[in-house]
Amino acid sequence: MILRFSPRLAAALPTLLMALLLAGCSLLPEQQPVRLFMLPEPTRSVASDVTHDLTLRVDTPSAGAPLNGQRLLVMPSPGEFQAYARARWRDDAPQLLRDHLLAAFRLDGRLAAVVDDTSRARSDAALASHLGAFHSRYREGTPEVVLRLEVQLLDEGSREVLASRRIEAVVASDDDSLEAVVDAFGRAADRAAFELVDWTLAQLATS
Repeated sequence: MILRFSPRLAAALPTLLMALLLAGCSLLPEQQPVRLFMLPEPTRSVASDVTHDLTLRVDTPSAGAPLNGQRLLVMPSPGEFQAYARARWRDDAPQLLRDHLLAAFRLDGRLAAVVDDTSRARSDAALASHLGAFHSRYREGTPEVVLRLEVQLLDEGSREVLASRRIEAVVASDDDSLEAVVDAFGRAADRAAFELVDWTLAQLATS
C-alpha cells in the first residue's frame, strides 16, 4: 500500500514531528551517559625520613595521540589501540598523571614544596617526562594495565639533566569489568608514582 499525503499535510509534517519530540515522544533511542573516571588518591603513608629544603616542579608529561586524550585505551593486539565505550578520564591522561604524581610527592612530605607547571613559584629542580604507555592489554585472556614514563630530573638553574630513568608499572586487573580495569590503572599509577618519588629524592640527596 502506498500512502499519499495532500500537499497541505506534507507541509505540516515537520511541525508535527517537532511537537512530538518536544512532548517527550522521541523517535530516537536514548544513549547511555558517558562515565567519567579519575585516579584514586595515592595510598602510601607519609615518609619519616629527613626532609629537604627544596622546591620541585612536576611538569605535565608530554604524550602523542591517542595517549594525550581522555579515552580509556586498550590494546587488543600489538600496535592497535581501541577505547572502552562510553568511558572517559576526567582530564586528559597526562594531566591526570601529573596531578597523581603531585599528590604522591606531597603525601610523602620529604620536600619543602612541590608545584606544577602552572605555578609561578621558583623551584630548585624539575621533573620532565614523556608518557609512553597508559593502556590495558590482554595477557592469557586477562587484562593488565601498562604505565610507562621516560623521566628526566633537571636542575632549574642550569637546565642541566641531573639524571634520567624509565619508570614502568604493569598491574593485572582482577577481572575484565571496566571497574576492575580502572582499579588496575589506579594501582599502576600508585606503583609508578612512589617509585618516582623514591628515585627523585635519592637523586636530589646526591646532587
